Amino acid sequence: MKAGEVTPERAREFARSWSVYRRETRNPLWMSPEELAGLQERNLRRQLELAARFSPYYRELFRRERVEVDKVQSLGDLERIPVTPLEAYLRNPLAFLLAVDPPGELDATYEITYTSGTSTGTPAPFFNTTYDMYNITLAMRRTAEICWMTPRDTLLNLFPYGNLPHIGFQRTVHLASSVGMRLVNALTGRDAPGFPLHRTLDEALELAAGHRATVLAGMGRQVRRFILRGEQAGADLSSVRVILSLGETVTEGMREEMRAHLTGEAARAFVVNGYGFTEFQGSFVECCESGGDHNPAPDLYHLEVLDPRTLRPLPEGELGLLALTHLDRRGTVLLRYLVGDLAALERGACPHCGRVGERLVIRMGSTYAVRADKVIRVDGRLVNPEAVRNQLAAVRGVVEYQLVVEKERPGDPLSPDRLTLRLSVAGRLRQDLEKEVVARVREAVGITPHIEYVQSPEIYDPSRILKATRIVDRR
Repeated sequence: MKAGEVTPERAREFARSWSVYRRETRNPLWMSPEELAGLQERNLRRQLELAARFSPYYRELFRRERVEVDKVQSLGDLERIPVTPLEAYLRNPLAFLLAVDPPGELDATYEITYTSGTSTGTPAPFFNTTYDMYNITLAMRRTAEICWMTPRDTLLNLFPYGNLPHIGFQRTVHLASSVGMRLVNALTGRDAPGFPLHRTLDEALELAAGHRATVLAGMGRQVRRFILRGEQAGADLSSVRVILSLGETVTEGMREEMRAHLTGEAARAFVVNGYGFTEFQGSFVECCESGGDHNPAPDLYHLEVLDPRTLRPLPEGELGLLALTHLDRRGTVLLRYLVGDLAALERGACPHCGRVGERLVIRMGSTYAVRADKVIRVDGRLVNPEAVRNQLAAVRGVVEYQLVVEKERPGDPLSPDRLTLRLSVAGRLRQDLEKEVVARVREAVGITPHIEYVQSPEIYDPSRILKATRIVDRR
């Protein structure tokens, strides 16, 4: 969907035309802003009462910082609560699990998912109760509605089936199930010894063609590779109409490239650039391309954008640290949790589809969020990896890339820095491609990179890890 194709009238008519979406008569996305605010604040007060009684971490925090929970009556009062650093959660995830006593019938631990671990090296468990799973499933149904999916769709799940359960694979299952669409799990990844379960890319393509998949869901680069391989193999992907691309920025150039390698109706597919993370238990998604990433569950999750220096809330539209507050959870509960990303958001009705609640908006390159710790300094210059990503996305022949920062003379703290761009390329002469790449990176960050050519798995092997590491600092 392009921005000009989406209107509030068209979005409402779509939601009303399917009984599965009409069932949720109190969908918070279609409330008035005043109704939604009232719901959020009622949920917040109840959540704070539970945290004060049953959360080991927040019970101690409230006591130590003398937080008077009864004075936090609205979302605007959240500043009375100190932020929760990501490191605090990773140090002791169990301290954020509500120990409800006595437990109710919906308080049983139903599912555990894990953070990807790429930022810290260690995955952390995130606990969902039955109550949480029912809420999550409703949120996934709203996600499907925002993305124009229907019960008639067939979804191919391209997320890796790995050693630890992660929200990419798990939530895709719930998304399809919540709507009643057909689901085909490709089970991509690498077999563990003794478990011959996983399928190759070509086998996944056979599934897509055989089942006439209309929706593809997976990591951005993985979906791109799937489509390119499909063209090479002559696979019929012409039935695809929605591509749910998560985990990595999908630039306008990358969207157009995906469509350029598809045929038939698929050449006009809606490429959704979603932004998700474990603590959110789902993904922000677009109603139209680059039109803003909707929070599908503003009754469950509240977002703030904070000044990186003062940790005070910033006005709408300004770029800052993203903080998440759970409003209605029973398992792992986080309040004013610093996700570790820089983002910007707007509230109120979406100018495209008319839904209310928060939307992440693009303020840096083509992305809705960037890791705060990934903006690095090289010889006095700040290097934003998203600026490099945006430039490379437009270069034909670049398959994978990685930035490496190191000292020209290792071990010498006074040595100048060196920026090396590791590239995996295909379908183009290296000499021509290198000239264009160097010029584009120099334009983006003001530094001339050294070029090193490698094979794709040396940078990103989706059968082994969920997300690619785009910057390596060896200094």
